[in-house]
Amino acid sequence: MSKAIDVPLSQVRFPSTCVVCMSPASKQYPLEKTFTMGRRSYTVKVNVPMCDLHFEAASFKGTAEKLVGNLGVIGGILAGLFAAVTLIVRWHGTGEGNIILNLFAGGVFGIGIFLIVWAVMALSVAPLFAEPESKEARNAVRITHYWPRDQIARLDFQNEQLAEIVEKTNR
Repeated sequence: MSKAIDVPLSQVRFPSTCVVCMSPASKQYPLEKTFTMGRRSYTVKVNVPMCDLHFEAASFKGTAEKLVGNLGVIGGILAGLFAAVTLIVRWHGTGEGNIILNLFAGGVFGIGIFLIVWAVMALSVAPLFAEPESKEARNAVRITHYWPRDQIARLDFQNEQLAEIVEKTNR
């Protein structure tokens, strides 16, 4: 079971206990999530307290997670190069435009394709291959929604007791 609470980002406070095990916290683990609403993007950042053990678990990237992240870089490079070269060859074959502008536009397009492939792999796919202890620590608190006008974020806690404490602290 989990519990979600809505908190104003400007004054969110956590007790000095680990969000995973409720033992004394010694470090702050950064949570970050980007929300896109219309043409605007909002990146929400919250630092959550963790003990040394769970901070290390949350920060740890195992072999499979690193491999998928690296495959994202390699796949992004290959997809970006393929897209750029294909576009440049097509433009050159039709005789459209200036070669310098075509090279520039193809390069920009290729970089865009690289960034898309890399971001999907690094931010969405690679975390699926994380070690179970890492997943548990990273998912103890999640940012699930954001209201930019009021600067309020919805935090989803795996530990209902901790959610209640944070809710009381932030009233």
